[in-house]
Amino acid sequence: MERRNLPGVRPNASQLRAISEKMAEALQEPVYLYPWDSLERDLKTKGLSRFPIVAYGSLVNIESANVTLQDQSLIHHRPVIAFGARRLFNYKMPKNTRRYGSTTRHTRAALNVQTTDNIDDVVNGILFEITLEEIPAIRAREIGYDLVPIATINWNENKDPPFLTYILRCPDELPMGKRLTSDQIVPHRQYYLICRRGARKVGEDFLRFWLDTTYLADGVTPISQWEAAELPDIDGDHECEVTS
Repeated sequence: MERRNLPGVRPNASQLRAISEKMAEALQEPVYLYPWDSLERDLKTKGLSRFPIVAYGSLVNIESANVTLQDQSLIHHRPVIAFGARRLFNYKMPKNTRRYGSTTRHTRAALNVQTTDNIDDVVNGILFEITLEEIPAIRAREIGYDLVPIATINWNENKDPPFLTYILRCPDELPMGKRLTSDQIVPHRQYYLICRRGARKVGEDFLRFWLDTTYLADGVTPISQWEAAELPDIDGDHECEVTS
């Protein structure tokens, strides 16, 4: 991973082995297919009151997260890195959405991840320990996204052992045959600015990492290339209204 020269990712050989082992362990954990019908029941059966989710898009922006999450979850959050995931703009935002402003058929992409077995595929985000009471609101917000177990480490804490969390992943095909992803769309600008602003508030290194590990819908073109062409004054003042 060091050869990618990504800020914040410098685990030593011992931690790399631990991350690989945790990735293998994640494959044995349950995947909750949307709409996660058994999630609350499973948590109650295990005596758990919270569920760990790595947010990597608009929920990284605490102002946006505040629309959905309660105070305790917003207070107890921290930056992390998840392994075995590739972040890309290929989720088709509903045309009638009101949260980020109007969309077009082409400029409607929100963030998604593809999960992989590759330890070099990494995503930075914010870990929220959401409560049982918050799950319905997250379910309503993240339509079509499955909850997938993933190996995670704390941001810039490379000596800490890895641990399991869950990440939101929308598959290309849903059980009912409806497709919510496309490789022919580009980022919704208002949504993009909200995500980017959230990453920047965590820190400049966190933002650079976010830019270096985010791609257009083709999964290959770096988002920084699109940004340079479409938003050349991105580091100026951009006020992004977040609505419910």
